Amino acid sequence: MMETESDGGDEESVFSSTTWTSGGLLDGEEEDDDDDGTPFYTLTSGDSQVETEANKGLQFVSRGNSHQPIHIPLVHLLRRALLQHNWHQAAHVMAALCTEYRDVGHVIWQVGSEVLYNHPGTESIHLQSHADNMEKVVTLNRFQVHLEFIFHLLSKGQLEEAYETIKSGPLRKKGAVYFTKATQPIWVPVVKAYTGLIEYGLWLQGRHKVSQLQDVSGLTGGYDTQESVMLDSTLTTCEETVQRYAGKAEDNFEDVLKEPGVWDIFVAKQVEMLEYYDRTEEAGKVLQGYWEKNPENPNAHKYYYFFLRKHNSPDEQKVKVLKELQNIVPSDELMLDLVCLKQEEDLGECLHVLFDLLDHHCWSQDIRPWQNLADMLRKIHTIQTPSLMDTLEQCWYIRQDWWPPYHFPPSSAEHMVRSNPALALVKAVVCSLMSADRGFSQAVSDLLQPSQRSVVEEAVQIGDAWRRIQDGRRRRSSSSSFSSSGHRDRHSTSSSSSSSYSNSTSGSNVGGNHCASRRSSSSSNGSSNSRGACSRNSSISSNGSNNSHVSNVSNISNSSSIEENVVW
Repeated sequence: MMETESDGGDEESVFSSTTWTSGGLLDGEEEDDDDDGTPFYTLTSGDSQVETEANKGLQFVSRGNSHQPIHIPLVHLLRRALLQHNWHQAAHVMAALCTEYRDVGHVIWQVGSEVLYNHPGTESIHLQSHADNMEKVVTLNRFQVHLEFIFHLLSKGQLEEAYETIKSGPLRKKGAVYFTKATQPIWVPVVKAYTGLIEYGLWLQGRHKVSQLQDVSGLTGGYDTQESVMLDSTLTTCEETVQRYAGKAEDNFEDVLKEPGVWDIFVAKQVEMLEYYDRTEEAGKVLQGYWEKNPENPNAHKYYYFFLRKHNSPDEQKVKVLKELQNIVPSDELMLDLVCLKQEEDLGECLHVLFDLLDHHCWSQDIRPWQNLADMLRKIHTIQTPSLMDTLEQCWYIRQDWWPPYHFPPSSAEHMVRSNPALALVKAVVCSLMSADRGFSQAVSDLLQPSQRSVVEEAVQIGDAWRRIQDGRRRRSSSSSFSSSGHRDRHSTSSSSSSSYSNSTSGSNVGGNHCASRRSSSSSNGSSNSRGACSRNSSISSNGSNNSHVSNVSNISNSSSIEENVVW
């Protein structure tokens, strides 16, 4: 096993020359014939990648059955240069990587792009050459490389250059070959989307130029001069260019929105252009279609709702969109809009929305939902509608164990009163109206001004009254359930008893034999008593058939001894 150098040399030796030979040595160095002088160790397909002295400092990149080493100290130098923004040193290291290592295309592309973007000596021809070379690397996606270069041009404000570049990209090149069939449907709409976005940028740029020309034309208008004629001609040409960019961008956006996916930024720009040209109805249809196709995308709901709110659409439409949004993001700020839209017609639903909103920690210190909840609780306690009281009880029942320590810990009262006394007061009112843990309300009340304490005390009285009402309703409900159960039991007992008596009286042979046997074995006085007992039992059975089951049960319970004598 051949040995390799354990380090990459000091920084000055690495960057002493900008020219690297094919063997990985700097110009001026002589390759040593000994094994110890081998600059980089290369594994074959049969060698083992065991961490030994021979391969320390190397990281292996596999491609098929071959392995290409990366010298780790060289990578460390590259990392250090990038962190220090030392673009000169980073350029030297990249030159070495580009010369020696063929299987690190992503490193060469990403780091090389970063170096070129920030190097003071970089010119546009260098960037273009780097992008063209990276598109030829088979391990990279040519569309991704191309778009990355376009993003850099856009970040520099070079819209025209970006537009020319994207029009001459791999999608437009004659004989362009896709790597796989799967990449074509993915990247075609993406490239179209960003083409439309660049055209939108050029449209905005043209609008600004038209506005400036119109201002100048207004100052020189009315004068038949050569300058005025040239200005009008320039203005007309610029307006036509703006219209052309708008049409192209709209066509690209329409094609993109036919494809499934998240196209938030692009649909927003399309709607902006349509509204600019007073095509409001078309803009609404675009947003509605995007909303219907993306039920799981919160932005699709928000864009459509903002459009409806901006154009004063009916509340029913806005409520429908917001309710769909609540299903996927119950903590969104727009839930406050939903409460405002629904509180006049459905307090119960608004109550659910507010409780769900306040379940999330991001709203625990925001006074708006707490104030809405406090006002709503006061209204519900005032009108005392049974359905609303039941809804309130349901909302609180599933939260009564964890809301008090979560929202109303007594230990937070002092800090809350100091930092946000208005919020502390509102939360204390809600805590009292819900008849929750009184420690928080009492702690806040003790720290508030006397005029504010009365608000908390009033809420405490309302909460206590509501709790007593709820306790009474629960007791009556329990009593009613118990009474109903007892009535069913008594009804069953009465039916079985009546059946027994009917059998005993209708079965004359059994009753006669029974009485006869008792007469034969007893004295005349005893037989008279037996006949009297049978007579009384017959009378009771007859009355039971005419009276209610409750009367039967009462008579039977009072004549238990008679029942024993008759049946047995």
